[in-house]
Amino acid sequence: MVIVFSIIGNDTPSVNIDLIKEKGTEKTAEITDLDTQYNITINNVNPTIIHYTYEDNGKTIQSKYRVLEKRKIEDLEIGSAITIKEYEGDSIIMGLKPYDFGIWWILLLPIPFLFIGLPLLIYSILQVRKEVNLYKYGTLSNGKIISMMPKSGLPITNIGQGVIIHYEYEVNGTKMIGESITTDFSIISNKKKDDMVPIFVATKQPNKTCIVPKIEALKNNWNVQFD
Repeated sequence: MVIVFSIIGNDTPSVNIDLIKEKGTEKTAEITDLDTQYNITINNVNPTIIHYTYEDNGKTIQSKYRVLEKRKIEDLEIGSAITIKEYEGDSIIMGLKPYDFGIWWILLLPIPFLFIGLPLLIYSILQVRKEVNLYKYGTLSNGKIISMMPKSGLPITNIGQGVIIHYEYEVNGTKMIGESITTDFSIISNKKKDDMVPIFVATKQPNKTCIVPKIEALKNNWNVQFD
């Protein structure tokens, strides 16, 4: 969005209006073109770029000025004389307020999404990191399925979609309950309550577990037995 609006904003030169008003010299310029931007509408008005030329130290200078004042320019035409103020190569048209596409406010639009999405992103990264550590250093064990429940994802994209699985497992004779999310929906049709599934259990924190991902296990030859 910033790139697009920056391109639009570059249609006319950026000038210091206050400085030109204070130190500029009044001159007469001639309109060479009136370019109405019909693809842009602000409050039902199309911006117009006024192209004009003027003489400065024997040189013909070309410049342009965008305005959003339909009534004030309706009598202008190509060849009309207008009064400008010029200072160090920059100029403005007297009596007309320039219209500029402010793009910096656009940068504020993603901020609410940032505050909403950042915690979710951090949580996802921590979850992925936990599972990767389990893949690398976890102890292979088996869990008995207690329940399976489909988990819906985000609208349209279905990001986060999966199956939540609760299972029972033992560590040194102690029964524990674990929970894991898998994106392998085939487990719903291939498994049922009380069936066993391979899981990884953290060695130092046995309460941390995850289902062994079948596709990754087969791809990477983890030698995990799947019933």
